[in-house]
Amino acid sequence: MKLLFASLLLSSATTIAATDYSYQTLYYNQTLDHTQPFHPSNDRWSHRYLLNDDFWATPKDEDLTSSSDCPGPIMFYTGNEGPVDAFWSGNGFMMEMAESWGGLIVFGEERYYGPSIPSSDYSYMSTQQVLEDYVELLEYVKKEYKAESCPVIAFGGSYGGTLTTFFRAGYPHAVQGGLASSAPVGNYDPIGWESHGIDSYTFSDIVTKQYADADSQCLSKIWEATEIINSGNSEDLTKTFNLCDATGLGPNSQSELFLYGLEGLPQLNYPYAINDMPGWPVQSACDILTSSSSDTLIEAAAKVTGMALSYDLKGACFETLDEGPGNVPGDGPGAGPWGYQSCTETLHLFNSRGPADGGIREYNLDMSVIEEICKDSWGEFDVQPNTNALTDRYGGYKLGDGLVDVSNIIWSVGDIDPWGGGCFHPEYAKDGSEDDGLYYFVIEKGAHHYDLRGEHENDTDSVRDVREKERDIIKGWIQDFV
Repeated sequence: MKLLFASLLLSSATTIAATDYSYQTLYYNQTLDHTQPFHPSNDRWSHRYLLNDDFWATPKDEDLTSSSDCPGPIMFYTGNEGPVDAFWSGNGFMMEMAESWGGLIVFGEERYYGPSIPSSDYSYMSTQQVLEDYVELLEYVKKEYKAESCPVIAFGGSYGGTLTTFFRAGYPHAVQGGLASSAPVGNYDPIGWESHGIDSYTFSDIVTKQYADADSQCLSKIWEATEIINSGNSEDLTKTFNLCDATGLGPNSQSELFLYGLEGLPQLNYPYAINDMPGWPVQSACDILTSSSSDTLIEAAAKVTGMALSYDLKGACFETLDEGPGNVPGDGPGAGPWGYQSCTETLHLFNSRGPADGGIREYNLDMSVIEEICKDSWGEFDVQPNTNALTDRYGGYKLGDGLVDVSNIIWSVGDIDPWGGGCFHPEYAKDGSEDDGLYYFVIEKGAHHYDLRGEHENDTDSVRDVREKERDIIKGWIQDFV
């Protein structure tokens, strides 16, 4: 799921940059299997988490004062599918609030990512195990900081936002509120798709629309580039795309790496530059492609691919990806921990329209093929995707529709985010949802979990407005609790 969290791997020169906040790297002796009855001899493992206590118990906001009962709020990031330190720089918003309110910042790492490896196989990987890791970790941190009476506010983006949603819904005693940004909970509830205005093509259709809106000629250039790449010499293409070997072009066709980069880029479509990626990168990609002739289109496609996947065409060669190209849009089953999760409970039932239907890449999901990939990758576990598992356990659309007893969650979504179709939208909220502390915000021209990022001088007015509302809501939760 590399592209799903790629935006969080990137730091930026912001007005208040998350990279300006330091952290301690710590480890907790975590329970291996939370589903088993407790016994002193139960196996445990070394669970990494990040912590910043620079502002703890020293609020600048006079409305939030520390006390012996509660020195300050705990701002907790529900780490998702990647090393947790990779998510630090993309979450400045929660850090800015922690600085103002005297909060403790904690980032929990999802098991089986980074150095947080509970076992030599994936026998103990599930969303339930991840969430209960966070419950136990927070109990420990609270005791360490004498903060047993302090509120915890959870934050998460993408699958991390899904975790924040399930965390508040399933463990309300452990977390008093949550900001779930770009949380595609609905993607795991396909039965509810039609009644919520989405289908299996929604993700890819949003991707396509971004390129079409950027330049009327962009899609035709993408299609032309795809044809030229597919008919090109693999050795020449490998050099032009700076790949370590020809397999990096894609498992089924030579254009798949290029198309994979294009599918992921709209998630990163922020209005300002991040490292080597320019502001509004979808527009930049279209500019590169449409300004190229047929003779230079392969070089242009390589430049766009390098930009989208954050690698240097003149640097070290790009290794063949274990998952991604040619797979389910947004990444899916295959090697690695996310590949395993997709083969058990997080498979996205996505299709994609090809050029003949006005799209970027034709992909028709075939469950027999998916199951074969899972069997080849994880045969020793005898796994099979259960596309209703998370909804059966946590509620799916019923959470966003206000049909279950849940409170104090903010769901935000950008209107250009490909994952936005599976997020919760205000038009489906029940009347009086704010009375239950349920809030829904749509960020105009907002890419993937844009509001979680720190303040930037080039932020859109919409994200500034949404953050201000979110800040007031979260502050109210904290005041009500203490």
